Amino acid sequence: MSRAIRKPAPDTPAAVTASEPALAEPHAEQRPRLRELTPYLALMREHRGWLGIGALLALITLLAATGLLALSGWFLSATAVAGLSVAATQAFNFFTPAAGVRGLALARTAGRYGERVTTHEGTLRLLASLRRRLFEAIEPLSPAALQHAGQGELMTRLGADVDALDSLYVRVLIPSLVAVCAILAAGTLIGIFAPTLALVAVIGLVLTGGLVPWLAWWRGSRDAMRHQSSASRLRARLLERLQGLGELVIYGRWNEELERLADQQAERDSIERAQARRQALASWLSHSLLGLTLAGVALLGVMQMAPQTAAGEVSTHVGELFDGRLLALFLLAVLGAFEALAPLPLAWQGLGRCLAAAARLNSVQANTPAAQFPSDSEAATPVGHALEIEQLSVTHGDTPVLEELSLTLAAGEHLALLGPSGSGKSTLLDVLSRFHIPSAGRITLGGVALDALDEATLRASFAVCPQDTHLFCASYADNLRLAAPEASDEALTRMLESLGLGDWLTRQPQGLAGFPDEGGRSLSGGQLRRFGVARALLSPAPIVLLDEPCEGLDRTSAEQVMSAILAACEGRSLIMITHQPLGLERFARLALLEAGRLQEDATPTTLSRDSRLARLMERTA
Repeated sequence: MSRAIRKPAPDTPAAVTASEPALAEPHAEQRPRLRELTPYLALMREHRGWLGIGALLALITLLAATGLLALSGWFLSATAVAGLSVAATQAFNFFTPAAGVRGLALARTAGRYGERVTTHEGTLRLLASLRRRLFEAIEPLSPAALQHAGQGELMTRLGADVDALDSLYVRVLIPSLVAVCAILAAGTLIGIFAPTLALVAVIGLVLTGGLVPWLAWWRGSRDAMRHQSSASRLRARLLERLQGLGELVIYGRWNEELERLADQQAERDSIERAQARRQALASWLSHSLLGLTLAGVALLGVMQMAPQTAAGEVSTHVGELFDGRLLALFLLAVLGAFEALAPLPLAWQGLGRCLAAAARLNSVQANTPAAQFPSDSEAATPVGHALEIEQLSVTHGDTPVLEELSLTLAAGEHLALLGPSGSGKSTLLDVLSRFHIPSAGRITLGGVALDALDEATLRASFAVCPQDTHLFCASYADNLRLAAPEASDEALTRMLESLGLGDWLTRQPQGLAGFPDEGGRSLSGGQLRRFGVARALLSPAPIVLLDEPCEGLDRTSAEQVMSAILAACEGRSLIMITHQPLGLERFARLALLEAGRLQEDATPTTLSRDSRLARLMERTA
């Protein structure tokens, strides 16, 4: 039985059953919390190999880059000093530091390449796992929760929200880890020769790499969450309006929608400008602290060198020449560490976007399906396919949809269910499919309560064709074989021809092997509806549930479809919802729903003269 996402049916209120909450939307004004990332961090353990190698290569790249910059600075200054005298030039070892520079340069290049490959591979694998888990969380939810969220919102969470988390590992976690190691490496390198200078350097680097990113996150996290929420709403609205572009243009509402979309875009742009201002402020503060740190290290270094410089008789290996070369190394080590700290303010400002996306994804995965199925060992097996509905009541929120409905359907019996829009007909089919949970009453199939059946038995018992048919990105044959995997091409062709789609099929260049446009847009509304009916009729399920199969068809096509349905359902139970009182005399039972209550239930031959169903049949005779 198809479990495709459906838009709200005309007689189904767009509300969510009390037993299953809608997909929650985190409040845009609330500051996102770091605990929202707990499920994502737990998922990282599955890919710790790739992620760990990426982190290790990032550290190697950092150490190579910092060492290259410091060694190069020392080498240049030492070479310049060595050139002041012939003796110093002959005594100076050019080859060892030159080899070190080449080795560190190669290590930096190779490490950067390996780090890019491994971190992105790990991130892509991580996002693929996250999408799979998210879909597995969405798939069991009832259509009520999914309809309330809307298709655009669901696509946003499956797409944009998951994509927002791709920067967490690559742009937040790895740079933060590298920054800590950069501070430790620079402090250790300087501390070996000058502990006081190392203390000054570490304090400056900690303020640059700790305070500034924290301020960027604290001041920008709320804007980041507002931006994520605004962008998600804009994306969802745009997707939904583009899907209904034809109707909006026909009814002259497209310009109005463009203005609303422009207003939402302007709101998002204003948030982005605020984020850019904070980013510029954070960058200015980081560079200011860097300048102060370099000035402090240089000034303190000169002060420590001063006593040694005054002693002209001091040896060049322990005197000012040695200290002068080290000072250049100290300053360049600080600069090398700052290279790792520079991306942190922007990364931590964007952390709010990651947290907002994580909160939205967590709200999806926190939803519990309303319908819970027993395990295989606890499930009961129905005897036959007789269907009994006793005192069934369904509410959407506080709104009653079905009230004390009682119906029976014998095995192989055909029932036509009529009633105005909003009377609860589609809701009844959703309850039989266990997409909605009744608030009262009991349904049995083959003498077994519906909620005592395992999901496989329930799905195998019903073939459902809702009002809206969705075609997947697969061939026409594969779309039909969702209901009958073993069906031959000849059987599929006969079914389509019986529903009046034979001419359409012959016009397809590749026949059943052809592919539809996205969602089946290459088919007209009537063709798409009949395609869905074909899929349901091909199913071997003993009970067929059809929702408005002839809607939008002319009388000739509707009669052909009706004949095909009754022929294919011979020996099987059938409940068909219809607004068209066409061919009702061919059904064994007729029922009329109104305002959620059963008004009439009779056979075509036992209807009274003043029956509303009888009057409908007379008008279409």
